[in-house]
Amino acid sequence: MKKSRNTVKFKKRKKINIGTLLFLFILVYLVASILYSRSKIQISIYEVQEQNLARELTVTGVITREERLCYVQEEGYINYYLQDGKRMKKDVAVYSIDNNRAVYDTLGYSGDPDFSEDDMLELKRRLASFGNSYSGAAFETVYALKEELTGFVNELSDQQLLVGMQDLAANTGMQGNFRFVYADQAGIISYTSDSLDGLTTDTITPATFDMESFTSNSLISSGLYAAGAPAYKIITSDEWQITCPITPDQYTTFQEKKRMKFTIEKNDFTFTAPVEFVQKASQYYIIITMTKYGPNYLKDRFLTLDIILSEENGLKIPKSSVVNKEFYLVPLECLTEGGDSNESGLTLVNYNAQTGQPEYIFHQTEIYYQDEEFAYISKNLFDSGTMIYDSSTGEIVPLARTGVLTGAYNINRGYAVFRRIEIVEEDEDYVIIRKGTSSGLSVYDHIALNAETVTEDSIIY
Repeated sequence: MKKSRNTVKFKKRKKINIGTLLFLFILVYLVASILYSRSKIQISIYEVQEQNLARELTVTGVITREERLCYVQEEGYINYYLQDGKRMKKDVAVYSIDNNRAVYDTLGYSGDPDFSEDDMLELKRRLASFGNSYSGAAFETVYALKEELTGFVNELSDQQLLVGMQDLAANTGMQGNFRFVYADQAGIISYTSDSLDGLTTDTITPATFDMESFTSNSLISSGLYAAGAPAYKIITSDEWQITCPITPDQYTTFQEKKRMKFTIEKNDFTFTAPVEFVQKASQYYIIITMTKYGPNYLKDRFLTLDIILSEENGLKIPKSSVVNKEFYLVPLECLTEGGDSNESGLTLVNYNAQTGQPEYIFHQTEIYYQDEEFAYISKNLFDSGTMIYDSSTGEIVPLARTGVLTGAYNINRGYAVFRRIEIVEEDEDYVIIRKGTSSGLSVYDHIALNAETVTEDSIIY
């Protein structure tokens, strides 16, 4: 008899593939990251900067000085010994004149000075001083250094040439056609002449500002000077004026001012100076009086200036970042302290459904901002019409009155937070806001560049 074979088959347990699970995990993570990134608001970020914002009025002014042209007395070739803009004493040698260039040709001066040990030390001192103060952000100072050193070397050259000519003339007797011309008055020397030489504030007219008829030229020439030609110009006073035409409305606005602030556009030089406002017939002018910096503008007759009407120092943000937000306005008398803390809040009033009697519940409340009359409370905290208790009057009043605060969305923490701002000045693209405001912004804060793309508490990153 055959034995019965009862064979029981067991299902094999499937082995878990770790690689498959890892792949699925990565796939789910990538899908979730993509969905999350698409749900985030894509915005541009602006970093708050500290900066001034000035309101300016641009005008063109004409310069007047106490100036006098000095003329050549006889025909000849001239060699100058003073640098343009240099302050000179009376009786100093300004130039020499040679009728036929005999002295000049005999001397044969190359123009390259011999540097003494003191001269070299002075050059090194100036270079070291420049190196200690140089900043790459102000590269234009390199050109100023070049002009300064060129002037120093030229002055040495001219002084050595002067000594050589004096010795030659004295030792050889070559003086018949050669002589030195000395300053008859102390002052500042200039070698620029123009069609408005001798202009004064009293002789200014609208025609003065006709640039098409204006001419200017250098008095320095290597050619033959005719008798009676201008040799140089001397400025005999440190006081000088800039006179600018203005409109009747500007005259009315400014006429009570005694001092104003200006910037000369040519070299971005800002200064404050006394002003005077005058009317001549139907024309109005502002006259700016200066006692410094005149030598810097000896070659100029006209200057373009910015009259600084107002200037604010604060934080600069784009106008596109500015947003208005509505808050509940709660009278300060309604604020109270409750519980075991000193935190401020509101006493909410609910009416018992059975008895109809009011029930008072203290609710600690974040006060976003407060002025002398009201506390500003977020509308997200309470429904409109919520009843609150005014302890100063014993009245129960609804939360209904609202007010608006101006601000921007701070995103330092990765989500949008409204921050109040106080605008003090603005132009077409930017506003200057006050620094140090309560619940406000600070320098280097990150804010949303376009406030319209953001809602409060939205996740940015």
